[in-house]
Amino acid sequence: MRTKHSKLNRALIAALLVEGFNFWVIGYPAATHPIFRLSQNPAVALQWYVLHLPGIIVSDHSIYLRAHAAVDSVVLFLAGYIDTVILLLAILWIAWMLARVRSKFSPVRRPA
Repeated sequence: MRTKHSKLNRALIAALLVEGFNFWVIGYPAATHPIFRLSQNPAVALQWYVLHLPGIIVSDHSIYLRAHAAVDSVVLFLAGYIDTVILLLAILWIAWMLARVRSKFSPVRRPA
């Protein structure tokens, strides 16, 4: 039997991998990356901006964050991480609901 926290643990770990990829490979889409040009792809840049929008808004309103790039990077990373966790939890919940509906309407019933 799975616990209620297994979905949260999966989402936390998967979001960490996604954000690690976003941080190290994609970087900031408005800047040129020294190694990869993947961040210049419009679809990748759009997902980056959507997932990091709270961090971008905070950075835009904070003079301190604009002056300190390292702290700004941490804020953007955390904003993207939290949004990615929420998105993954929503996806897992929808998949769980679809599986539940599918099992209820399945013509083959499992013995009780």
